[in-house]
Amino acid sequence: MIDLLQLKGVNPIGQRIEDDILLILAESNVSEPESCSGCGSKPVYKHGKRTHVYADTPMHGMPVKVEIERQRYRCQSCGTVIVPNIPSLDEKRVVTKRLIEFVQARCFNNTFTLLANETGLAVNTIKAIALDYTEDLETSVYRETPRLLGLDEVMISGGYRAVMVNLEMNTLFDIHDNRKLASMRQYFEKLKDKDNIEWVCADMWEPYKVLISEQIPQAKLVIDRFHVVRMASNAMEQIRKKLQSELSHSERLKVKKNIRWSLLKGSKSKSEYDHEVVEYIRENYPELALAYDLKETFFNIYEFPDRASGEAAYKEWKDAIPLKFSPEFNTVIKIVDSHYEDIFNYFDCPITNGYTEAMNGVMKAANRMGRGYSYEVIRAKLLFSKIARQSGSVIVQPYSDRPSHLKEASPKEKSFRDYGASILTLDTMSERGELD
Repeated sequence: MIDLLQLKGVNPIGQRIEDDILLILAESNVSEPESCSGCGSKPVYKHGKRTHVYADTPMHGMPVKVEIERQRYRCQSCGTVIVPNIPSLDEKRVVTKRLIEFVQARCFNNTFTLLANETGLAVNTIKAIALDYTEDLETSVYRETPRLLGLDEVMISGGYRAVMVNLEMNTLFDIHDNRKLASMRQYFEKLKDKDNIEWVCADMWEPYKVLISEQIPQAKLVIDRFHVVRMASNAMEQIRKKLQSELSHSERLKVKKNIRWSLLKGSKSKSEYDHEVVEYIRENYPELALAYDLKETFFNIYEFPDRASGEAAYKEWKDAIPLKFSPEFNTVIKIVDSHYEDIFNYFDCPITNGYTEAMNGVMKAANRMGRGYSYEVIRAKLLFSKIARQSGSVIVQPYSDRPSHLKEASPKEKSFRDYGASILTLDTMSERGELD
């Protein structure tokens, strides 16, 4: 009979199809044990046979099961029952070792349900194999610690998770199971090459500042600009709502439905209609127009070419706030002044958490599509996707003009650097439904 299996230690002796599964009958051809594995005594004698069914890699578009009869032996001295090991079979689960490898190669780029249908395994078995594989990868895969680190959090699987992004390479660096200071402190205490981190972009959450000062004191914090400018939009919105409450019902609906979004848009993203709306506001609601101009002027602080001119623009903006708008805009001033150094660090390193926010969106989508997947499974799918990791890896060559943190020790060799999973690739996979 042609050996369809090609499994070491197994001889096929027949086959049939049952319930759309290819069932291959086989027998073991491993040698009889010379001594007892428990006490080392000789001899051992045959003690009957047992039939086991192992799942194998699919063939001909069908799941494959191998029904194999295995000889058992008993020790005459201690009574231990011995079943000789077959090298191609996994001892932990009733599957072949190559099926484990088959699932591992696909589990982070395909749905667990698809793999279960393809292999005939239960979804929970696929999940268990994936989690075991994740543990192995955690110890064997090294991702380059970012020079520019994006730090944020996202709510998935019932808890806030800390998300870390390499802002220089636009890759997912890591996901930590919570954002609590004590837990994040332990994470950074164990983080390899954390001295590589030069800049961190984060929001104004105080524990992040404490964490940076304690664990990576050489790094400087940049408060994400979008968290800053959003405060001016909130101040303008408060003024709009106050004005709206004083209008008639019809006018109130007009301001709320037709005007609000045009005011919130930045000048670069406005359509011709939005500009017409702004002109209408200037003619009919001058106070709201003034609040809008204050918001836009605050946004434009980030467009100045250097720190000195940005700081001067901020001072001029503060002085231009009329007394009647103090309750709303003083909140902005208070927060900016309390985080002044970290906010204006942007001009020394103009980084934002745009890609980190994009990663948060991918994680939320994976959480929705995962239909109950645990945090550990979602993290593994995002972090260890082979396709996304390949996109996030680069070949490093020993060019003399390469930045010092990327230079090769040996000028004759090139090597791969793993920077984590590409966020753009993960986003594409999410849109295709490949993360559920």
